Amino acid sequence: MLEKIFSKRKKENSKVMALKGINLVDGLSNELKKDMTIIIKEGKIIEIGKDNETTIPHDANVLKLSGKTVIPGLIDAHLHLLQSGVDDFMKPYAESAYKKLKRNSFINLKSGITTVRNMPGGFGYSALKFRDKINEGKILGPRILTSGPALAPSNGYFSLKQYITSNTLMLFILSRIFRAHGLSIDVDSKEEGRTVVRKLKRKGVDFIKTVTPGSFIPFAEKDEKLKEELLEKGMKLEQIKASMKPEVLQEIVNEAHKQGLKVAVHTISWPDDFKKAVKVGVDSIEHTPLGLIDKETFKMMKSKEIYWVPTAYCFYNWTNLIDNPEQYDTPKMKELIPEPFHSLGKKSLQKVREGIKQGNDPIWSRFYNEIEPFKEEYFPVNFRRALEEGIKIVAAVDGGVSGAAYVPHGQLYKELELYVDNGMNEFEAIQAATKNPAELLGIEKEVGSVEVGKVGDLVVLNDNPLEKISNVKNINCVIKDGSIAYKSKGALD
Repeated sequence: MLEKIFSKRKKENSKVMALKGINLVDGLSNELKKDMTIIIKEGKIIEIGKDNETTIPHDANVLKLSGKTVIPGLIDAHLHLLQSGVDDFMKPYAESAYKKLKRNSFINLKSGITTVRNMPGGFGYSALKFRDKINEGKILGPRILTSGPALAPSNGYFSLKQYITSNTLMLFILSRIFRAHGLSIDVDSKEEGRTVVRKLKRKGVDFIKTVTPGSFIPFAEKDEKLKEELLEKGMKLEQIKASMKPEVLQEIVNEAHKQGLKVAVHTISWPDDFKKAVKVGVDSIEHTPLGLIDKETFKMMKSKEIYWVPTAYCFYNWTNLIDNPEQYDTPKMKELIPEPFHSLGKKSLQKVREGIKQGNDPIWSRFYNEIEPFKEEYFPVNFRRALEEGIKIVAAVDGGVSGAAYVPHGQLYKELELYVDNGMNEFEAIQAATKNPAELLGIEKEVGSVEVGKVGDLVVLNDNPLEKISNVKNINCVIKDGSIAYKSKGALD
């Protein structure tokens, strides 16, 4: 996999670049190393040393960065490049997949993200070809590791059968158009699990995405009144009860590991479902459950070396937009979510907001009621317990996702702010967006820290993030594969 991701570099990477006069946060030690020089050649770091002890080659492009702070290139380990933070799949032909991928990729790159894990979203396997073009240096953007469609039970997480339960011809046609909807492939048996994993391996995916056990309509599992209400509204019982079988999930994990693929599992909602995924030995668990994770679960995670990707900010962001509609209409949001998608999101948010306030949307109303305890208890307590147990935490904001989030791309710093607010120090937060995700993705020998021999992925900041983690958003320039990929206005002049 590493050869595929890192083998081809741009021609200009044969040039030598030197970053002089920097303050360095290398991602390995909680220390600000002052007055340093980094030399990059052919896309890789070849020397790191004190300014007065380092000889810069005569032909180097020297960036004089006195007082600036350099950190490793950031890694966002859970996003959806084919989505912009709204229900844009409702207008699939408003913009080409290529244009959307290119725009969202560059938004991430501008925010200091040089590597992403795409979960994916959108149209089937279209992200695979785009990934290859990015990784070959033909398009400017963060390098991409991507899954294919998620593996989920029939009628479950984004299964087309949720929407078309009887018309098999229409189901067949749409599955061809959307290539398994781009979000889910139905897997209901161990044999299907093995078959689909092998198919995705042949397609060239970098990892497998699947789901924990648990209903896609989780509140209906514990609320008979809600279940009856949904049935009266026309929802099918099989849609409410659809759940990944633990034995099928185990087979998916076994086959994926046999094929050399890691498994990321989407947490449906409850801590018990989170625990079931831990027991089968997935590689990472995505999102934070609605409830408290017990210490036994965290101890199992530690022993099995399972990473946790909380994506907490998306929960906070959703309620902020529900309670404060004006926050969706800022110039920044309109820049990150262009038309026609911004208007689409505005209408969708208004519909959800009215459904909650009027009490006629039973699912979103219940989810909204869970957000306050999520902010006050579920996330803070779970996060601190994870830190106490030594769980490797990986940063991501679920960028591009809609529904219960509406998170545009390029917001990783907001997740890091939450981590620091809830018990991490600034250095640990930096590692959650550099070293830890590099390990999870299996690319730690190439990226994730600033070391001789590693790829020249660096973010030059105007201020020191060890003093205040929000300084990671104050970007001077971004260097990827040893080339300047982005510079802010006035930078390097």
